[in-house]
Amino acid sequence: MSSAVAMLLLIIPAFFFYSPTVEKNRVVTIQRAIVITQERKTPAYYLYQQAQNNEAPPISQPAMTTYLSTQSYIPNEEAVAVTEMKVSRREVASEVDAGFQSENKAPIVSTVLNESYANSAINFTAEEVTPTPSPSKKWATVRGKFELIEGVGIVDHFIELKRIEEGQVREVGKIDLKAGTYSIDIESPQGFLVAKITDRSGTEIGTDQERIINLQSRGAYFEGPFIRVGRPATIAANPDIPAVASATRLRGLGRAPLTRPAFATTFFSNQHTLDNPTDAYSNISRNSSSVAHVVDVNLIYKTMVSIRQTSDETETPLFTNKWVQGVLAYISDQQKIEFKSQSAPILLGRVLVNNKPVTGAQVQIENHPSIYPIYFDHFMIPNFKQTETSENGYFMFVGLEEVAYTVAAFKQNKMLGYQMFVAEEDVISFQNIISSPAPRSAIARTFDAFTGAPVETDLIIPDIEEIVQTTLGTSAYRTNNTAGVAIFLARSNETNYLPIRYFQDARKDFAHIPMLQEAWLKQMQKSKLINDVPETGMIVGFVPELHYEMYLARDGYSKENVVYFDQHGLVVAAPVVGGGFVLFNVPMGVNEVIVQEKNSDRIFSQVFEVRINQVSAAHFSE
Repeated sequence: MSSAVAMLLLIIPAFFFYSPTVEKNRVVTIQRAIVITQERKTPAYYLYQQAQNNEAPPISQPAMTTYLSTQSYIPNEEAVAVTEMKVSRREVASEVDAGFQSENKAPIVSTVLNESYANSAINFTAEEVTPTPSPSKKWATVRGKFELIEGVGIVDHFIELKRIEEGQVREVGKIDLKAGTYSIDIESPQGFLVAKITDRSGTEIGTDQERIINLQSRGAYFEGPFIRVGRPATIAANPDIPAVASATRLRGLGRAPLTRPAFATTFFSNQHTLDNPTDAYSNISRNSSSVAHVVDVNLIYKTMVSIRQTSDETETPLFTNKWVQGVLAYISDQQKIEFKSQSAPILLGRVLVNNKPVTGAQVQIENHPSIYPIYFDHFMIPNFKQTETSENGYFMFVGLEEVAYTVAAFKQNKMLGYQMFVAEEDVISFQNIISSPAPRSAIARTFDAFTGAPVETDLIIPDIEEIVQTTLGTSAYRTNNTAGVAIFLARSNETNYLPIRYFQDARKDFAHIPMLQEAWLKQMQKSKLINDVPETGMIVGFVPELHYEMYLARDGYSKENVVYFDQHGLVVAAPVVGGGFVLFNVPMGVNEVIVQEKNSDRIFSQVFEVRINQVSAAHFSE
């Protein structure tokens, strides 16, 4: 017994101190997230859920980038120009149109301008700054959702996010496609967030623009608008072609085959014909305008001309020749009048608020109060007892000349909006006068075109009764107009500056109007020994950001009347970035200038109404 106990006492220590030989081996560890299903809802599940919330990386993680390809790159930085302007208030003259007319002067002066011009007109700048993801005066961080829609994808493309205020890039942001979010540090909650996808040639693949408004505080950041990048804007006539087109037999041909309408749609003042009349023209800038024609080659429907804009989804109605002839005959019979010509231009329009017809609106042609409109009842029959629009919102002017007209709409003595009409012989000129129910705020700035110095200027805007005066370089105003071409008449008491007519997209909430010195314009004309042609005007275009080509969409216009200048206002032989052009001896009436970017072939077009001996101006940019 004692021997057994002794053996047991020896075996027990040996058991604890003895270990077998272990061969070392490499260990491979695979780390992955533990998946705990929600259905179990065990204490472990709640601990796991809490840990995930605590360990989630912030949205502003540096992994995001504004350049997406097969690799990750640092966002591209773009230069932006900003300056402060100061303009004092002054008295204005009462002349409206005559005051904007430049007289034909004696022979061109031979002196060379001594002024050293500092920068391009669009920048009105004395100092350049570079937008960065973290501005020096940060107001807040804005974050929000980001999405690609309408089949837009990214394959070796560039993607960028910017805050743009008054046409100037202020900051750049970051986009995380995997998380579907964006983030941007901003100095001011003003302007728009613009996201854009382009290929290596600069062709726009997708875009979205959202106003910075109604930001929601989320503690460390503000929640911004939902950005959905879809297909780029296009321009279309949207003709309202009947689903079952009417047909007629040709008279005198017995059992001749039926003749049906055959429509064709053109843009850029008949320079481009669409493959299908209901198609849209793409690769065009967001703020472009163009003269469109819808023609029935079989003459069943009347030809329609209209100034169209990018992203304008309103329809262009079509009317048969038979209906037009019947309306003219009815007007002639009821009013006891005889038209000089049955092919005289006709203005046909519609007043809309929030894209819906307005009842009780009145219209008038600017500077032609003696030309009375004709309103239609709900059966589209002229009613001479009506003094305002019915529920369909239609109106008409007949017996006009072949010139351009501006028609304004009122309701209860309140301005709704205005539109420019292109009057052509044997053609119906159609426009929608579109207004918003509440006026929106806008800002205008006037400055020297090349030095950026503020110029004391008074502005006349068609939908504002009072003359707008500048104070400290800016002038705020309110407008209801939400479509069409905006026209600003700008004049200064400083006699060295010419009065100009500035044209731009009426949907913009700002206007940067460059003022031009008469001596500079004379020097441009002298550089190519261009003589004045009677009954013509001038167009000055500023192209701040593009390598471009330019032409006037009018047959027979000579390139010898074109002068190019650089960002300092000096004559150059060919178009340059930051400069612009002057078109001399442009025939009066509606004219369309087309600027085309060299790399991407993108179109920037603007419709002008040229008047005799007057200067028209515009910027060709986003």
